[in-house]
Amino acid sequence: MKPFDYYLKNGEVKKVSVDSALSESLVKDMKNRISKVDLLDINIFPKIIYENVYDALRAFCDAVLAANGFKSYSHSASIAYLEKLGFDVVFIGEFDQFRYKRNSSKYYGHNVYVGDAKAIREFFKENEVKINGVIGGLK
Repeated sequence: MKPFDYYLKNGEVKKVSVDSALSESLVKDMKNRISKVDLLDINIFPKIIYENVYDALRAFCDAVLAANGFKSYSHSASIAYLEKLGFDVVFIGEFDQFRYKRNSSKYYGHNVYVGDAKAIREFFKENEVKINGVIGGLK
C-alpha cells in the first residue's frame, strides 16, 4: 500500500475544512452497522455481513479523515491514513485485503463465504478497542 501522502499528491484525497458533524454521523453509521451485523445468521448472510463490517470500517476511516480536514475519493487512501494514527502495517495490510475481497465481490461477482465473513468480523472485534480509542479522541 502506498503512503497517505501519495494519495494526497495525486488528488485522491483533498484537504478540506474539518467537518465534525460528518465525522459524528459516520461514527454513528459505523456503530449501527456493527450492531446490526450481530443480528444476522452468518451461515445465511455471509456477503451482507462481510460488506457491512467492511463499510463500518470504511466509515471509521472517513470519520477520522473528516475530523482531520480531509476528504478521500479512494478506499486505499482512507486505509493508508490509519498509519498516521499508529495502526501497524499488519492491520493495514489485512484491512487492505478485506478491501480487495469486497471489491472483487461487489464489482466482479466473486463469492463471499462464511469464512470470509467470520474473518472480517473477528478482525473488527480484535481491533475494536483501538478503533474506539481513536473515535474517543476525535471529540
